[in-house]
Amino acid sequence: DLVDEVRFIDDANEDAHKFRSEMEALHPKVRVISNQKRLGLTHSKVVGTQNATSPVLIFLEPHCIFAHGWLEPMLARMMASPKSTVVMPIIDVISDPYTQEQPLGKLYSSGGVNVGKFEVNTLTFGWTGVSSYNKSYQEPDVFATPAMPGGIFAIWKSYWEESGTYDKGMGEWGGENIEMSVRIWTCGGRIEIVACSHLLHWFRKKRPYVFHGEVSNINNKRLAEVWLDDYKEHYYKNVPSMRSIDAGDLSERIELRKRLHCKPFEWYIKEVYPEV
Repeated sequence: DLVDEVRFIDDANEDAHKFRSEMEALHPKVRVISNQKRLGLTHSKVVGTQNATSPVLIFLEPHCIFAHGWLEPMLARMMASPKSTVVMPIIDVISDPYTQEQPLGKLYSSGGVNVGKFEVNTLTFGWTGVSSYNKSYQEPDVFATPAMPGGIFAIWKSYWEESGTYDKGMGEWGGENIEMSVRIWTCGGRIEIVACSHLLHWFRKKRPYVFHGEVSNINNKRLAEVWLDDYKEHYYKNVPSMRSIDAGDLSERIELRKRLHCKPFEWYIKEVYPEV
């Protein structure tokens, strides 16, 4: 059996939305971890990995469906690669609104073979066809991606901890995926997409929770100040209001960058993502 346990994080949900007993009744390997106060998506993922004994961590989201045989290709790639390699599957699409009455042809669709990207002047993530990044690509080969969406990936637990987990100074979500993408690449790692592995993600039109844009702004400020070097000026010129935002204490993340002997952001631009 490839799965040691499945952890769900209850981020201080109201009692009506905890579902602990229902979740843990699904399988003996399911465990629900409850935060005493709301920490947000990013910090909750760090909590979810604490005291895990499995050598490999796989981050997922609850609104996903897995294709048959999705896990084995990812694990096989990890076993054949340096432990600083982070892998993720192809992410296909569950239609919104989701209803089980829809025929399968309308309920599910291909997400395409894409690489992740982001814009320096907005720090927004997006996708682009793999051929625009790697013109010699042949499906179903594994391929590198400059950035990842952040919610769905596999990583060796030892490397997750060594490379700095997530920035716990970031709240809720937003920016953590770009921060991790730049950090992995510039600090000696690599991010790959395993084209033989597929899962489907429900991209909802409306969030079922409150999202605070001001928290995401702090996250982006932390990302810019720690990782973008002089290129942060492209962001600040485009979004001048970001200059005055207080990013909080950055000393731990700056020290992490020094300790890991990370390359400058200019190296990332030239060697990993010149298309930016």
